[in-house]
Amino acid sequence: MESDKQSSGLCAKCGKPAAITLRYMPADLCQSHFVRLFEARVKRTVRQHRMLKKGERIAVGLSGGKDSCVMLHMLHKISQSLPIELHAITIDEGIEGYRSRTLEIAKEQCSRLGVPLTVVSFREEFQSTLDGLLEAKGAARACTYCGVMRRHLLNKYARELGADKIAIGHNADDVAQTVMMNLMRNEPERLGRFGLTSGAVDDEAFVKRIKPLFTTPERDVAAYAVMKGIQIEFAECPYAKNAFRQYIRKMLNEIEGKYPGTKLRVVRAFLEQSRLMLDGARYRIEKAGSFAKIGRCKSCGEPSSGKTCSLCLLLERG
Repeated sequence: MESDKQSSGLCAKCGKPAAITLRYMPADLCQSHFVRLFEARVKRTVRQHRMLKKGERIAVGLSGGKDSCVMLHMLHKISQSLPIELHAITIDEGIEGYRSRTLEIAKEQCSRLGVPLTVVSFREEFQSTLDGLLEAKGAARACTYCGVMRRHLLNKYARELGADKIAIGHNADDVAQTVMMNLMRNEPERLGRFGLTSGAVDDEAFVKRIKPLFTTPERDVAAYAVMKGIQIEFAECPYAKNAFRQYIRKMLNEIEGKYPGTKLRVVRAFLEQSRLMLDGARYRIEKAGSFAKIGRCKSCGEPSSGKTCSLCLLLERG
């Protein structure tokens, strides 16, 4: 239902001048009360879905963008009361004029919080930057190649660090987009690998993923970063304009503008209908009533649901 509530310009909690209007609630909030709401929501998501346990080592996928930087700060804040070890991993794809800026931000944020950082480059791992690879493959496939290669490296280096989990900065907008994309492509099985937490249940080679910002709108993440003075890069990857996700993002933003709360309703509907529910369910493969093991790629030996992993198929290896 479209909200017709007019902004009062005053915080609904204390009556002070509002710093932000949250149309999906709807409510106006001052900076102090918005920050409290934001932090409480992320902590509640982590707690309710059992994302973290005392003593765990968490590999943080840190791009230097707003989502991953805010996630790093929130996990650092949580670590003050729940003893966990954080170690950030940044993937340098070699995107000219873009990644170098976010890489410096990632380094600065880790230095500020005292979090160790590992930087992994496409050039060293695959003997080519993403830019170089796409000269032959075409920019239209940028997100396909980048996504597969980044996931491969995050898993590999998180495992080498002895991480119990990988924290991914997916926000509620990302989730709504992913749900709609898979439905429109008629690939619902892919949603079985997507959720608040994910990972192969019976395979140590595949590091479980957690998504602390899963229920937090993108606009709220950006507002929190600005209010807390977190240095971030708002520029978008130059290859993003070619992605199907951009069309879905535009569509959802237009609907959200007319019907506030639409994105969050998509997220909640996904959680209610999915088999990956509140108990921290993982990539579920049901076989004779038990969880099956993920196989190994015949070419590189990494975890794969098929005989050859997506990375080796893309790079035509093996």
